[in-house]
Formats: sequence, structure tokens, C-alpha cells
Amino acid sequence: MRHLKRLAAAALPAALALSAPVPADAAPAIYTLAQIQAKFGLAAAAFPTLPSYVTNTIYNQPSSQAAGMGVFVPNSSQTYDQVLPVGYYSYQRFGWNTTGGWYTGSGWCTWQLRSDDRGKNWSYQKPDLGPGRHAIGRTTSYIIASYRQFDGKCSDT
Repeated sequence: MRHLKRLAAAALPAALALSAPVPADAAPAIYTLAQIQAKFGLAAAAFPTLPSYVTNTIYNQPSSQAAGMGVFVPNSSQTYDQVLPVGYYSYQRFGWNTTGGWYTGSGWCTWQLRSDDRGKNWSYQKPDLGPGRHAIGRTTSYIIASYRQFDGKCSDT
């Protein structure tokens, strides 16, 4: 997460010089995957074209603090159904056509990139989420990276 903070700090003067005031309730910025990869320093692997039977997926993004992430199917009563290893998509690893969401363990946070159009465009979803179950929409895919909490808080809360 420190890398993201340094990246944000380095870009701040240019962003302030070029940006106009934005209302607090403005919609999140939408990015292509290539723009997301550049903005967040993600690996160059492209988001896969989802098979027609897959409605959504979760990708566990490699990062300096990444760990296996609990994921669950829709309507599951379990905290999580499987542990998604770092660098895997839920549909590929478990054969799920729909993923219900992810579970963040105690002491951990996640930042999320969200796509509502099968991975063509992405938005950085705020705030970063702390421990607990996080359900997703049936047609919403996520790229998620985990990191340890600092002083019991997520970095942007």
C-alpha cells in the first residue's frame, strides 16, 4: 500500500494543477484495464474474456502483502466457501459461474477495482474495506488486493 501512497503523492501536484473542482458526490472515474495497470502498477496480465456462462469473477491481485482470500458463492451461509490463492480468478480456480463475494479476515483490508461490463472498464471503488463479508453483484467483477491494517484502520479511512 505504501507504493500506492508514493504513487499518489508523486502525481498530486500535476493532478492539482490540471483538475477542476469535483463535487463530493461525483461518479467514480472509469478506466480501461491498461489505464488501471499504469495507475496502480499492476502486472500486465490482461483481464480474461469471460466465458459466456460466467457472469462475474474475483481476481486476487498479487501485491507485497497479498494473502489467500476467502470467497463465497451467492446465498452461502458460510463465512467463505473457498480460499482463493493470490494470482487466481474465482471462476478459473473453482469453476464458479457466479461468485457471491469475498471475505476479509481480521486485521486485513482490501482495495477494489470494479467492472460492471465484463472487464472492459474499471473504477477504483472507495473506501477500502476492512474485515468482514463483502457481497458483489451477479454481473460485477472485481480485482482485489489485500493489505494489513495500520493502527486498526484501512489506509483511506
